[in-house]
Amino acid sequence: MSEEECIFCRIIRGELPSWKIIENDTAIGILDTNPSSEGHCLIIPKRHVRYWHDLSDSEVASLFKTAKVVAQKIKEKYKSNFICVFIRGGSVKHTHVVLFPSNEGDKLSGFPQSVIGKTDIDFAEVRDKLEIRDNS
Repeated sequence: MSEEECIFCRIIRGELPSWKIIENDTAIGILDTNPSSEGHCLIIPKRHVRYWHDLSDSEVASLFKTAKVVAQKIKEKYKSNFICVFIRGGSVKHTHVVLFPSNEGDKLSGFPQSVIGKTDIDFAEVRDKLEIRDNS
């Protein structure tokens, strides 16, 4: 999907309406138009990037600083125990941080196992695949 066609890029450019709650030089925050709860927000980097790990370090820092500000506001206004955070780029191929309130004992308690189940794994094999021995 090109930037011209991307719904988030069109929102950022002001071509489509949104319920904007925050904006800075590198990101915007909007209400999700298909919310799972009140307070369900999206934090979107202004640069069109599908995968969050392809953002620069400074863009990641700014994106998560913005998400933190919004999460604090959600927690304050909705008195939630937790703020759930997901990072997506799937159905809309533009990275976005998804935030929404959650409370102890709700359907998200224990996520993701509570929702999608537990998988049996070979811990040694997975560790060997993922272990980072030198982070220089």
